[in-house]
Amino acid sequence: MWDWLRARATRQVRDDGGRQDDPMHDPEVTDCLLDVLDPEVGVSVVHLGLVYRAMRSPGRIEVDLTLTTRACPLGGMLVEEVRTCLRRRFNDRSTIAVRLVWSPLWGPERITEVGWSQLGGRGTETGARHA
Repeated sequence: MWDWLRARATRQVRDDGGRQDDPMHDPEVTDCLLDVLDPEVGVSVVHLGLVYRAMRSPGRIEVDLTLTTRACPLGGMLVEEVRTCLRRRFNDRSTIAVRLVWSPLWGPERITEVGWSQLGGRGTETGARHA
């Protein structure tokens, strides 16, 4: 099942999901989100490419997150896990905003090399219910 997805994934990445120099991704927020795993496949939301924006300013953290599919039954749980992780790490922040966004649509090309490795590498069945 993952062969065709892997073939479409051509993105250059680093351990942080390729976000170090991206102005839409605060490095400390992104680092925190590396600990949040997609409950169905056990891979970080960063390495799955689900985090579109992760910004930090005085008194506020904002994250735009997507899901691999709108039909994901665990979307609410994932959003709450992101909030919980951010609260633990940035307990001095007064506002944490996590939004589910659908544009652009997620695609397997957003998965990082680390993500592919955690999915079992090239062509390995992971048991994912959606992709």
